[in-house]
Amino acid sequence: MIKFIDCIRSGELVGPDGLALDPGAVYSRSFLDQINHAADGVVGVSDYINEIFMHFYLRVMEIASLFRLSGAERVRFRARVGQWSSVAMAAKGEGLPIGCASRLLFCLSGAALYVLAFFLVLLSALVLPGLALLTRHARATDVAPVFSVIRSPAAYGKMRFLSETGQVAFYYDDLLQRKSSAASMYAFGTAHQRGFSLLIVPLLAVRDYLLVASDCRKLLGWEGAGFVLYYFSKRIAHKCIFEYYFELLVKSGRCDTYYTGNKEDRFAILEKRLCKHYGVRAVCVPHGIEYAFRTPAGLVGDTFYCTTEQARRHLTGLYPGAQQFLFDEYVARQMFSRHQEVSPVRGLVFFPESRGLEVNRAILGELLGLGYPVAVKLHPRDSVEHYRDYAGRVTFVSDYDASISSKVCVARKSTVLVEAIYNNSTPVAVLTDQRDRAYVEHMLPSLTDSQIRRVYSVEELAYVLDELRVSA
Repeated sequence: MIKFIDCIRSGELVGPDGLALDPGAVYSRSFLDQINHAADGVVGVSDYINEIFMHFYLRVMEIASLFRLSGAERVRFRARVGQWSSVAMAAKGEGLPIGCASRLLFCLSGAALYVLAFFLVLLSALVLPGLALLTRHARATDVAPVFSVIRSPAAYGKMRFLSETGQVAFYYDDLLQRKSSAASMYAFGTAHQRGFSLLIVPLLAVRDYLLVASDCRKLLGWEGAGFVLYYFSKRIAHKCIFEYYFELLVKSGRCDTYYTGNKEDRFAILEKRLCKHYGVRAVCVPHGIEYAFRTPAGLVGDTFYCTTEQARRHLTGLYPGAQQFLFDEYVARQMFSRHQEVSPVRGLVFFPESRGLEVNRAILGELLGLGYPVAVKLHPRDSVEHYRDYAGRVTFVSDYDASISSKVCVARKSTVLVEAIYNNSTPVAVLTDQRDRAYVEHMLPSLTDSQIRRVYSVEELAYVLDELRVSA
């Protein structure tokens, strides 16, 4: 009898025994070694190679590992859900049949997206440089010798202390922002240089399209390349106009040191490449926590400030001799501290994640079942509607600064746990879900720091909260 794996509407994979396959079963020391070995074998040509590897190839590796663990011989698609292309790529790599209709749809979809992505990239690359010229940006008088380009509120939050010292100038990636009083990176350059972007940015975008296609074909095959190119088609033009103006800054000859909040994404890799080319020292103050595996293009920064001592030790071993990894408690506290005094509170604050709604709801139910007053600080991509069943039993709070400075912060696998350390709070990681548990133990070294309390069951959670003397 043929053993099938079914891809169902919820996005889950159901094994031959009729049970959903748990991705948490994949993550282990052995799987981490497989990732590092795969990264070492990738020679990327695009600035996007880390993201292609992390967001697409690793997902295919994970699904392929699930196939092997299940002993499946064939894949059936009960629905075309968001991850169906990754399932098809994994099945192809494992030599598992997926049916003629699914194979044909996969090939035709990949080919169509391949072509569609090209026109989307070209169109956006023709439009965005013009918008940058037409938008009024606050101007700086000259390029500062030490500067940073801020791309997001999260990056600003982590590096704000550098601006407050007065030693680092902040420029902003505010392509469409019309009323910013802060200096914009898109205001630099002579009129001739800025006008020249109308020609150069489309050429850079076509270059990136071709390089991404090359990297995707090597990692995922030409069919998979179409899906990845479509994903990046809405992002390539922005990256290219950023690259054009960033190069104007670093090649001015006035820049000595550049601070970035990016770690390994396409912006980080182009910053790494251009800083090296023009002899500018790069320093990374990451706005997210570090991963435990190597990436094909590495991390940005001649100096990289780690979020915890545990992360520093791990990255130093992971990238020997590549750069200087430092942990400075003062810098970490400046990065994460919200400078709020902890006031006595009843209960605790729970920080659900944007994904895994059922896991969020289960943890919230367990906290309420223990009799503790619970405040909930939702992720920006989450909604109160998801927790309607708990209305009247929990308090939803909007102030992040106050939330992260509460007496006890409860989360799953989140930067929140690291931030809580530096805001005089006690972080508690609730790892009742197998995937969360495996991801923390093998993929996110910062979350294994001794200052984060990890619990694996409701019983452990009750013991820890009692030990912390949370008011019930």
